[in-house]
Amino acid sequence: MALSRRVAAAMISVSMTAAGVGVGASAAHADSSNVLYVNDAATANCSDSAAGAGSAATPFCSIQAGANAAVAGDTVDIAAGNYSGDVDIKSVGTAAEPIVFQGAAGLIFTAAASPFTTPGITFDGASYVTFQGFGGPIRNYKLQTDDILVNDSSHITLNNLWVQSSPVLGYAVQIAGDSSAVTVSRSAIVGLQNGIVVDSGSADDVISTNFTDTASGVSLTDDSNAAVTSNTIVQPSLHNYGISVTGGAAGVSVENNIVTYTDSSKFAGTTGPGAEFSVDAASVPGVTADYNVIWPTAAEGSSTPVEPAYVWAGADYATAAAFSTATGQGGHDVVGDPLIYLGSAPYFRAPAPEQNSANSAAPGMLNTDFYGYSCNADPLVPVTGAGSPDYCARGALQPDYTTTLNAALTPVNALTTDMSTSISQTVAYNGGQSTVEPIPTPTVSYAVNWGDGDTQTYPASSTTALTGLAHTYAKPGVYTVAETAKMTDGETLTTTKTFTTTGADYTPSGPTRILDSRSGVGGLSGRLVSGKCYSLPVANVGDVPANVTAISANLTVTDAVSNGWVAVGVINTINPVSNVDYLAGQTVANSVLVPVVDSDVQVCGGGDANASADVILDLTGYFTTSAASGYQPVTPDRVLDTRNGTGAADAKVAANAGVPVAIAGADSIPSGISAVAVHVTVTDTAGNGWIAAEPDGAGVPGTSSLNYLKGQTISNTVIVPVGKDGEIELYNGGAGGSVDLIADVSGYFSATAPEAFAGIVPFRAVDSRADGDGLSADGTQTYSLDTVLGGGALSTFPAGATIAANITATDETANGYLTAYAQSTPRPTISNLNYVAHQNLGDFALLGTTGSADEVDVYNNSTGSTDIIFDVSGYFSSI
Repeated sequence: MALSRRVAAAMISVSMTAAGVGVGASAAHADSSNVLYVNDAATANCSDSAAGAGSAATPFCSIQAGANAAVAGDTVDIAAGNYSGDVDIKSVGTAAEPIVFQGAAGLIFTAAASPFTTPGITFDGASYVTFQGFGGPIRNYKLQTDDILVNDSSHITLNNLWVQSSPVLGYAVQIAGDSSAVTVSRSAIVGLQNGIVVDSGSADDVISTNFTDTASGVSLTDDSNAAVTSNTIVQPSLHNYGISVTGGAAGVSVENNIVTYTDSSKFAGTTGPGAEFSVDAASVPGVTADYNVIWPTAAEGSSTPVEPAYVWAGADYATAAAFSTATGQGGHDVVGDPLIYLGSAPYFRAPAPEQNSANSAAPGMLNTDFYGYSCNADPLVPVTGAGSPDYCARGALQPDYTTTLNAALTPVNALTTDMSTSISQTVAYNGGQSTVEPIPTPTVSYAVNWGDGDTQTYPASSTTALTGLAHTYAKPGVYTVAETAKMTDGETLTTTKTFTTTGADYTPSGPTRILDSRSGVGGLSGRLVSGKCYSLPVANVGDVPANVTAISANLTVTDAVSNGWVAVGVINTINPVSNVDYLAGQTVANSVLVPVVDSDVQVCGGGDANASADVILDLTGYFTTSAASGYQPVTPDRVLDTRNGTGAADAKVAANAGVPVAIAGADSIPSGISAVAVHVTVTDTAGNGWIAAEPDGAGVPGTSSLNYLKGQTISNTVIVPVGKDGEIELYNGGAGGSVDLIADVSGYFSATAPEAFAGIVPFRAVDSRADGDGLSADGTQTYSLDTVLGGGALSTFPAGATIAANITATDETANGYLTAYAQSTPRPTISNLNYVAHQNLGDFALLGTTGSADEVDVYNNSTGSTDIIFDVSGYFSSI
């Protein structure tokens, strides 16, 4: 959210009370019936003498002809062009009907006649005449001229001009003779000579809101009731003056000016005393000075003064404090760097001392600046000015600020976000914009409404930026975060951001078959071959919603040809993983918990060049950022073992029969849970068959959770919906005969459980074949699960997270089983993976971990050794 320019609540005073002169932004355009036209273009049909000369159809060719013809109330419109020759204006208007010379759209050049010994424009005996360029905030159109002399003239306004001083005449603008009420405003005064020179005898002049880049800036001699106000005077020559008042001047006000950046190399060879601001002894009683910024340095950005900031009645002063103490003047002056960028379109850098600090009631203060902008407060800078408004800037610029509050929300963990917030500014100049450098010490306070009823406040700090504002949500969701910054001047900025937690809650669903390559369910017909991937649509399939972030499912591979593997999820081509490894002729099953990207999951095949297999995917649930069931890990506990009567009768489960398993109330698991993570093991098998895990009372299942062979011990971790009675059922399918069943609970899902699932691109965290860190017989090894194999730690994993991983045993030298558990905790009396020698076998697990590296200990219950692989697909966390 941004604050744009604030226009002054009241018009700034532009009158000089002592002199009684009014100074407007520009003279009004006269009535269209009194317009004289000047256009020297080849196609303009111009003439200085023909009948009808000065009309739109036959414009004058020269500005002088327009000046000769103009009478009170006339406007002389000067078209773009190059006009050579002196212009001598003797026109006389009235206060009610001034004569206005103005540049039309386009660039206008006027130049003195060769040999350039006379001014380009002279006002001689003229009165109530305005000579102005094309104004407004875009100053691409300027009226450019060489030297202007105002002699014995009154009520002359020179506005929006570009005036070049000539070496012969030695000045850009000279006010001479018996002149009065001459205004030079919003003009660029440039050249190697003097800038604006007011000779003895003039009165009631206003020098306001100009940029000068000349040898000396503004000098007044014996002037009365003059105002030098809001000028920016840059690069005056060493040993010359930025502002000089001499000769017994009286009633002179010098306020809101910036005098800066002396360039000693630019004017090498100049001699004599100099200062940024000088008043001789005769003029001291008649000069009032305040609210100026003085910086007498050798170059832009320098901090070394090369001459005095002030010379007052012959005494030098280097600081504003010393000057004010000695003279009673300049109580609000600053001797310091004004931080002005002096390119083709000057503007401030922050924090400039001129910001919010001018006296808007100073005599000669205009209502708009050099570019046409009104006063505009910088909300990051204290207001120290005077007048109404009190936030105008000193110098010729009133920066047109746009202040923006920026906030970025970055997911840290499943339910935690970091907010980084900053304030940036742009400033408009000449129709463009520039970025303002950051303020180093603002007084800005912040309040953040996190969108979940929690609001935090942050007091004013030493920077515009706040980082690391962490917030943890209780549940997954989409939250509207509102941040409000209170600026130094009391204004506020508010920005809102929508934040979606990385973590998601679980909703049981199915089991539902969403892919079967044997029948074309899910769109894949025929075996999945090695080296090929299939994008399986998941969102909006069945009861899966559009905002699904991950799914839990059971993957079965059957009818395998040759040896290979299948991976499900977002496929990592740099660090590939697998969910099921198969041998020719095998039927193998395993659970998967994988993220969904762009509504799909990828199903990819690999292995031998001619490997292929049919793939089946049975959905058991999905995850969304809508609040549903969170996860609560528990200490792994055995809730069923038909070999010894744990949780059921001491008897095998017959073929085509099921055994109910009480979940609610077991291992301190509460009632009202929606699903359970349970590791199911089948052993003592008399033939081939399959096991299904389903809610109790669901009837004969149509899908399997694991498949077994005669004499095989095999296991799988599954997420199973829990029946209304708090139980699940393990069903022994097929005609393979009775089996023993074992069930170990590792966690449960419920509306009050705290952990959410954050899915990631699956990666291989451990492969002991690569690092030689395998498991010896009856040995235990520690592994980190937040480290990408060969790639370093993942900063997104919180310490002690519950990791969703696929465990694969390979290169086994004997049969055995693995138990994985949080590092440095007691080893539970359960298994995570049962394996046989010389076969790659994988098993899904939800693993508690320890520490910032998310470490697990793995025990190998075997008389032989084995290598181990961990493929990680995400984590559960309450933060």
